[in-house]
Amino acid sequence: MLLSFSTIRFATGSLGHGLSLAAGTALAFRLKNVDSRVVCLTSDGEWQEGSTWEALIFASHHRLSNLTVLVDHNGLQGFGSTDEIASMSPLWNKLTGFDIDLEIIDGHDATALRETLARPAGRLRVIVLRTIKGHGVSFMANRMEWHYLPLKEDKYRAAIAEIESG
Repeated sequence: MLLSFSTIRFATGSLGHGLSLAAGTALAFRLKNVDSRVVCLTSDGEWQEGSTWEALIFASHHRLSNLTVLVDHNGLQGFGSTDEIASMSPLWNKLTGFDIDLEIIDGHDATALRETLARPAGRLRVIVLRTIKGHGVSFMANRMEWHYLPLKEDKYRAAIAEIESG
């Protein structure tokens, strides 16, 4: 099945406001009788923000079945591991108490992600993507500094070479 998406990008930074904007957009589509689906990509670090939980409560309460939340669960954020900063591991245990469809998949498996997104949702869907930051590039894999460091030309070329050979 081919999925087609229109994109509306919000630059929310690391403040965790993406889910609030996505929930508002999904509710607006429903109120306007627009048959559209909203997908919001979050990180596990964002779930340490109160606004993300408030948005989840709102989206769950309003049964926003046209909203899918993807969580990049790689265990790292800007200043350390999510376990060191404010552990909530595993995050999916905290999400099970909400009236949502919760799925946990290998975030590096594009086929699994496509299949999961293609299945119809009867309620708000949260898909936790178990990932490794820098997956496929040996010097970047699971390294916190690549959360914010720019790639210099030599490192960029080395990363591309590893990905293409993998």
